[in-house]
Amino acid sequence: MTSHSTTYDADVLVVGGGPAGSMAGLTLATLGVSTVLLDKKIFPRDKPCGGGIRHGVRRRFAALMNDLERRVPIHEIFKVVMEAPSGASVQATLDAPLYLTFRRIEFDDALLRSARDAGVRVIEGARIVSIERHERGVTVGCADGRRLTARAIVGADGVNSIVARAAGLTAGFTTAELAIDTMEETPLEELGVTDTEAMYVAYGYKGWPGYGYVFPKRRCVDAGVGFLLPFFKETLGGAPYEHHARFVQEMSAKGVVRGRSNPENFKAYRLPLCGPLPRTVADRAVVCGDAGGFVNAYTGEGIYYAMVTGEHAGVTLAEALKDDDLSARRLAAYETRWRQEIGEELADAVRIQRRIFANPALVDRIIGAAAVDERLCRLFARVALGEESLRRRKLEMTWRFMVAVLRARLAIWSRRQRRRRSQGDDP
Repeated sequence: MTSHSTTYDADVLVVGGGPAGSMAGLTLATLGVSTVLLDKKIFPRDKPCGGGIRHGVRRRFAALMNDLERRVPIHEIFKVVMEAPSGASVQATLDAPLYLTFRRIEFDDALLRSARDAGVRVIEGARIVSIERHERGVTVGCADGRRLTARAIVGADGVNSIVARAAGLTAGFTTAELAIDTMEETPLEELGVTDTEAMYVAYGYKGWPGYGYVFPKRRCVDAGVGFLLPFFKETLGGAPYEHHARFVQEMSAKGVVRGRSNPENFKAYRLPLCGPLPRTVADRAVVCGDAGGFVNAYTGEGIYYAMVTGEHAGVTLAEALKDDDLSARRLAAYETRWRQEIGEELADAVRIQRRIFANPALVDRIIGAAAVDERLCRLFARVALGEESLRRRKLEMTWRFMVAVLRARLAIWSRRQRRRRSQGDDP
């Protein structure tokens, strides 16, 4: 693709082998771009995560998902139980799958193998310690002394992205922009679920700025809690596992799960819940996935956005390499692409999170309204899990919410009137 290609180890270096990096590498290789992908881990490696993704991934990446599902056990979710801070809950049931769950250790390994099969050179166990951007390219230094040079770089290296820092896109996410999440992936024989088709989500868990979840999988269950990091550090306190174990105990008492938490399967990790970085490109550099802040601030889900941004990064870089223009101005096409597809959704998620986490009473009213209106209940579930656009459904959801609240109040008034009449008739 360039007369200087022999001076490079590859046209593009991808740092990070998760869904974002694998998708970027797979896309680049498919478009004929020589690509080297580096990851500090040896695959298959475990990844702290709930391990769920919207069902729409099957439409968005149809051929790829057909291939992955031949190698990865995928579990389909048809029901979503949504719990309010008060403890009241409502269940949305759909005819088609709403969500897919899997083990990240299996999914990520299969996706990385797909990238390798497409022609990506994968180097595992490569911890990056330095990144230099210069006039002719980008050079990365590994902890073992290896140095690799390419014309451009993709940062898919997670919340602590060294690429994003080196490119001047961020000084690192602040405490106010992060959440602490927990997860426990335990075999069903040890920690089972009452309904294998239902996922359980507690919004505004206990009236706190956070959530709890239970995701059934094919052979295990994944459960955990998440809190905005400032609240956890300044107000909640304690060890993350204490809060995690308490949530699992509560779910057991409610009959959602059977069995006990196993601390050996517990992990805590950080997530950016502030929306994408203001800039996600620089000269010769693009960031995607968690490295760019592409996580749903409301649900904490990031796999779908990682795959979408990874693909857009690959397409943009392939085009820019053909033009021999890897400036930030040329690579801004990447930002245009991801904003058109997921920008509105991610911006809405931030607004929803800030409003709901700050107002537990609102969540109670929403869940109460959903219990009265089945259509509203399904809409809430589909919007929450990315299968519907909030902006396109906002008007319908608003009037349904208002009507449902009115119906609930009328029902309460009617019960009180009947009770008064009954008491008045007593001798």
